[in-house]
Amino acid sequence: MYSYIVIDDEVIIRKGLIKKISDIEDNSYECVGEAENGLKGLELVKEKNPDIIITDMKMNKMDGVQFLETLRDSRLEQPVIVISSFKDFEYMHKAIESRVIGYVLKPFSSEEIGKQLEKAVKEIESRCQIETIEAKMQFLELEDKTRALQDLIMGNPDGLALNEADYPEYLYARLVSVNHKIRGAYETCFFICQEHAQSMRWAVIKNTVQKSQFFILLYTEKERESYLRLKTDQIVKSLADNFREEEMVCVISRTTRSIYKLNSLRKDNDKALHTLLPGVKRGILHSGNPVESRMIYSAECMDSWFGRMKYDPAEVSAVMDSFFDNIDITQFTMGDVRKTCGYMVKKVNEYAEEQSIEKDDIMRYFDTRYLFDENLDRMKRETAGYITLIFQSVDGREERGQDLFGMIDSYIHKNYNKKITLSMIAESIYVNPAVCRNVLREKGISFNEYLTEIRIEHAKQLLTDSDAGIEYISSEIGYMNPKYFFKVFKKSVGETPQEYRKNRRVSS
Repeated sequence: MYSYIVIDDEVIIRKGLIKKISDIEDNSYECVGEAENGLKGLELVKEKNPDIIITDMKMNKMDGVQFLETLRDSRLEQPVIVISSFKDFEYMHKAIESRVIGYVLKPFSSEEIGKQLEKAVKEIESRCQIETIEAKMQFLELEDKTRALQDLIMGNPDGLALNEADYPEYLYARLVSVNHKIRGAYETCFFICQEHAQSMRWAVIKNTVQKSQFFILLYTEKERESYLRLKTDQIVKSLADNFREEEMVCVISRTTRSIYKLNSLRKDNDKALHTLLPGVKRGILHSGNPVESRMIYSAECMDSWFGRMKYDPAEVSAVMDSFFDNIDITQFTMGDVRKTCGYMVKKVNEYAEEQSIEKDDIMRYFDTRYLFDENLDRMKRETAGYITLIFQSVDGREERGQDLFGMIDSYIHKNYNKKITLSMIAESIYVNPAVCRNVLREKGISFNEYLTEIRIEHAKQLLTDSDAGIEYISSEIGYMNPKYFFKVFKKSVGETPQEYRKNRRVSS
C-alpha cells in the first residue's frame, strides 16, 4: 500500500477526494492524514512521512505555492499532485517549478486522479531503484575496505591491499579485541562508535576465523594521539556498560605509529587475553605487559606421556584424558594450557621430522580457536586427532588420510556456495584444523586453492549453460562481492567471466 495525505481547506473536498481514490479499481492507496492549510500540511508531512502528497493551491494561512516552495527548500522527495479549481497559469507555473508530478482541475473523476497516482507510484519506484543501486555500490566499496583491514589484522599475505590514499603510513592506530558470547554485540558496537568517534576514523571488523571475537580499529593523525586514547577508553567503557551482565572481555592495544602493524597489535592482544583464568569472563585489559605462562606438568611427566603414545598409538586417547582432565582451570590460565600443549606438540613434531612425516604447527590455531573458550573437551579431541594422525602415519597407515580427504572433499562440494573455513570442516569431522591442512598438503594443494578451484568450476558451468548475470553467479558460488569474484575468476582462468562465456558459446 502507498500512503498519501490530502491538504485542502474544504472538508467536503477532502472527503470527496478520499472517496474517489477508494473507488479506484485495484486500489492500493491509503490516506494517513488530512490538513486544512499548508502550515498544518507541513506538520503532517513530518509526522506521517507519506509516500504521496495531494494538495490544493488556494488556501488560507499558507497557500499551495508557499507550501510547495517550503517542500522544495526542505529537500523532501515525495511526489506531489496538485488539485485546483482554477486554470490559472501562475499556479501551474509554480507547480511545474516545484517539480509536481501532476496537476488536476476540479471537478475530476476517479480515473483522472487515478492516472496521477500511477505517475506518482512510477516516480517512487524509479527513485527506490536508484537508491538501491547507490546503496549497493557504497556497500561493496565499504566491504572492500573492511576486507583489506581484515586481511591486515589477520596477517593474510594474499589479502586485498589497502588504498594508500585512505590509509597513509603515518596514521596512529589502536586496536581493541572484543571477546564475547553476546548476540548483537557486533551491531551495537557500530552505534557506540558512531556516537563517540564522530570526529575520527574508525571501523568495526569481524574476525574471519573466530566467531566470538571482533575488532574496533581507531586511527588518527599524529597530533591527535591523546584524543585517540581518550576515545578508545570511552568506546570500550560504553560497550562494557551496555552488556554489564554479559560475558565480554575487551583488550586494548598499545598505540602504533603505523596502521600497517595491526597484525602485531592483534597478537599482543591475544597474549594478554591468555593471562586470564578460564573462569574470568568480564573485564578490560591492556596489552603490552605480558605475564610469563607456566608449564602445568613437569618435563619428566610430559616425556613419559610422549613415550607411551610413541610406542603404542592406541594410548593417545588415554594420555590425552590424563593430560586435560587434570588441569585445574581455577589455577591455570589459557596461556599456561597453551604452553603445556605446545611442549607436547613440539615433541610430536620433532618425532615426525625424524621419521620424514609431514607435520604442521597446530599451536598457531590455538590463539584463534580457543581465545575465549575453555572447551577443554574439544581441545583434547582435536589435539588427540593430530597426534594420532602423526603416529599412524609413522606406522604407514595412510588409509586414514585418504578417508579424511574424502570427507573434506565431500564437505566442500556440498557447501562451496557458503562462507566456509577449514575450521568449520574440521569441526564437522571432529579433528583439528591442522589435520585437515596436513591432508590437503599431501595432495599438493591448500584449502583456499581447492575451494577456489571448485567454485570456479561451478562458475564456468553456469556461464556456459545459463544466461545468469555475473552478480547472480558470484553469489551462487559463494562470493558476495561481484568485483572480488571477477578478480579471482580472471586470475584462475585467464579470462574475464564475460570473455569466457562469449568464447565458449562461439566455439560451440
